[in-house]
Amino acid sequence: MKILYYITSHGYGHASRTAAICNHIPLDIDLVIRTTVPKSFFDQELCRPFEYAPAEFDCGCIQTDGVTVNVDATMDAYIDADRRNESLLDDEAVWCKSRGVSIIVSDIVPFAFEVAGRTGIRSVAATNFTWHTIYEEYAKQRPDFSPFLDKMRDQYASANLLLEMYPANKMPYFTRRVKVGPVGRAGANIHQRIVEECRISGEKKIGLIYTGNFGMDDVHWKDLERYGDWEFFGLYPLPVSPANFHLIDKNKFRYVDCVASADVMVSKLGYGTCAECLINGLPFAYLPRERFAEFPVLHEAMTNWGHGYLISKQDFNKLNWESALLFAKEHEKPAPFPSDAAEACAREIIKLCRSV
Repeated sequence: MKILYYITSHGYGHASRTAAICNHIPLDIDLVIRTTVPKSFFDQELCRPFEYAPAEFDCGCIQTDGVTVNVDATMDAYIDADRRNESLLDDEAVWCKSRGVSIIVSDIVPFAFEVAGRTGIRSVAATNFTWHTIYEEYAKQRPDFSPFLDKMRDQYASANLLLEMYPANKMPYFTRRVKVGPVGRAGANIHQRIVEECRISGEKKIGLIYTGNFGMDDVHWKDLERYGDWEFFGLYPLPVSPANFHLIDKNKFRYVDCVASADVMVSKLGYGTCAECLINGLPFAYLPRERFAEFPVLHEAMTNWGHGYLISKQDFNKLNWESALLFAKEHEKPAPFPSDAAEACAREIIKLCRSV
C-alpha cells in the first residue's frame, strides 16, 4: 500500500500539519511526498521513512509581505499553473499508476483530485480551507478568472473525503467529511533549557516571535528593548539585533517545544500558528490579514478561546505591544486543546487505504 501526499508549497504550515498526520501512519504503508517544500523540512519533522518527489502544481498566494496578498499576481500565477497542469495531467496519471499509489491525499492542491479522477484512485482532502475559499473573493475583480475558479471547485468536489480541521471555513462542495480538532504538534515544556541557553533572568517572561518565511521587515524591531520585563526569542533572525532578542539554534531546539515553553507567541495568524497555540496552551498576539478568507474564521476561534489578542498592523509595526503583552502576563495560560486530531486524520486515511 502506498499513500501519495500532495502538499501546497505556500509557506510551511501545510507541510507541518501533514508531517503531524503522517507520523501516525504505520510503517507498512509507503509514503510519497509531492511538493517543493524542501526535503530537509520533512527530514526534520517526519519520524518515518518517505519518498520525496518534488513538484509544484499550485501557487498559493503571491505576497508582498507577511500578511498582504498581491491579488493580480496571484490570479496570473494560478492561471499559468492551471494551464501547465493541463499539459501534465496524463503524465502525472501515468506516474501515479507506475508507483502503485493506493490513495491520494492533498493539502490543498486542487490538481491532485483531477489526477485521482483520471487514475481512478480514491482521494482525501486534509485541510481547514481551500484555494477556492481564498480566490473566490479575488475573482470578483477578475472576471477572466471565473472559469478557473469553477474548475477548482469541481476538482475539490471530486474528493472522496474531506478531513475538516478545526477551525474550518465552510467548503460546501465536499460531499463527505469527517470533522477533527486542531491539527498540529504538541511540544514538551523546555522553558528552563531556553532560559539557560539565552541567559535570561528567571523573573522575566519570554515571548516567541515567529516571522515565518515571508518576513516582517517593516517592523521597528529595535523597539523590543522598550519591554524590559520581557525577553524574546525565535528561529528566524530579525533585521536588527535588539538586546532582548535571542536567536534559537534549530538544531538544538524543536520549534514546537519552543511553542510549548513560551509565555506568549507574537506572529501573523495562520492555521499552523493558531492550531499549535491551541494545542500547547500558548496565548497568541497576532496581526490581521486583509482579504484573506481564512482569517475571520481563525480570528473567531481565537476570540472564542479567550487567549488571542489582535494587534493592528500599525501598532504591530510600531511595536505598540503594551496591551497585548500585559494581557498575556495577567492571564493564566490556558489549558491545552486535545492533540489527537492528527492521529484521527491518519486513522481515516489508513481506513480508506486498507479498503482499496
